[in-house]
Amino acid sequence: MQTTNSTSKRREDSLTAWRFSELLLLGGVFSLGLLILTIHLATWGVEARREKRLLTQIDCVVESCVLRHRADERGVVWYRPEVKISYRFNDETFVTQTFERATLTEDGGFRFDRDEALEALRPFAPGVQTRCWVRVDDPKQAFLLKPSAIWGWIFLVIPVSLILFGGGWLVVRIRDRSLSREALANIRRQKTRYPTVPNVPPLADFPGVRLARRLRPDVKKTFAFGASTLGTLAWNLASWSVFVYVVSTAETSTDKALAFVFCAIFCGVGFLFGCRLWRAYRVERVVGSSALEISELPILPGRKVRLCLFLRGRVAAKRLAVFVRCEEVARYLQGTNAICNRREVFSRTLFTKYDVDVPSGAEEAEEFSTTLPLGVAPSFEAEHNEIVWKFVVQTEFADGETYERDFGVVVYPVVVPER
Repeated sequence: MQTTNSTSKRREDSLTAWRFSELLLLGGVFSLGLLILTIHLATWGVEARREKRLLTQIDCVVESCVLRHRADERGVVWYRPEVKISYRFNDETFVTQTFERATLTEDGGFRFDRDEALEALRPFAPGVQTRCWVRVDDPKQAFLLKPSAIWGWIFLVIPVSLILFGGGWLVVRIRDRSLSREALANIRRQKTRYPTVPNVPPLADFPGVRLARRLRPDVKKTFAFGASTLGTLAWNLASWSVFVYVVSTAETSTDKALAFVFCAIFCGVGFLFGCRLWRAYRVERVVGSSALEISELPILPGRKVRLCLFLRGRVAAKRLAVFVRCEEVARYLQGTNAICNRREVFSRTLFTKYDVDVPSGAEEAEEFSTTLPLGVAPSFEAEHNEIVWKFVVQTEFADGETYERDFGVVVYPVVVPER
């Protein structure tokens, strides 16, 4: 079996072991966002651009106000506010009967009941100077009220979020794959003593403050937190915007009842997303603020190593513990599915502290040491199997929630001298 001693090999294997459904999901999310964005810009965007080019806002004077009415085919009477205005455009004076943009359409804007029409006319008393919109290509057409374009801009949040989520993850994966191949090519040219043991990064890349080396934390949760933040904000903004719009434009009690049902379902889901985001935020701000340094790397069984845990920022926890763990990982294909099984084979508690309280802006450091027993399995990487060693910082909060952050390390085999 061909093996490699590169951590990038594991990352590349995880990429090539993607199920087709996962690739299809990311590509589908990205494509759906592009499709919605294209349709939205081709409809609302083109119309908004056309309005900006053909319409200009100028001063006008209200001459008179009247109330028009018309019955539809069912006999229902609908009203339309009508305001007579005068204005000057290109050194010409124009006088027209108008109110809103719908007044210029085929139905004439008859969509109000009597009370609504009277209320709409209230701000436009005769002799009052106000502003109106005039068509540049036909100055005889003017209106006082123009629908706001803010909802079109708010709707853009949905396709943009889909594009950023799907496209962003695809870019990250493709970039990781290219970096993995480059790193793999470099490491294949290296001659190492243990070809199945992961390489240790140079000390100059991750120097420590108090001890020799600072360990790198697992960064997968950071990507997940960013994706969760984007998705939660997009969902809540879209849900509440639609809810406010529907409630503000509802004409009957049935419409308002449907709006509240919409709020209970979609906005409730957004609230649950927000709760999950808050939990992830606590991980990023509390558990993620910890740093771990080690006196030497790789670790040799039977040799004592010192560690130093740094706690920064506002940390309030019921219990803080540090473990050293070893996991066996097996990867295999079952049909078209890529299966990854993990089993913990070694665990030891190195440090425990209760009632942790670090003020905001402060820093605390806790030093401790450990010695791995002789005979433990060293770090190992192959195409389908892996032995992973890591230090785990576990934080337990007062509400019982427990969060962990992993710091991977490399354990070398013990060399037995020849006799």
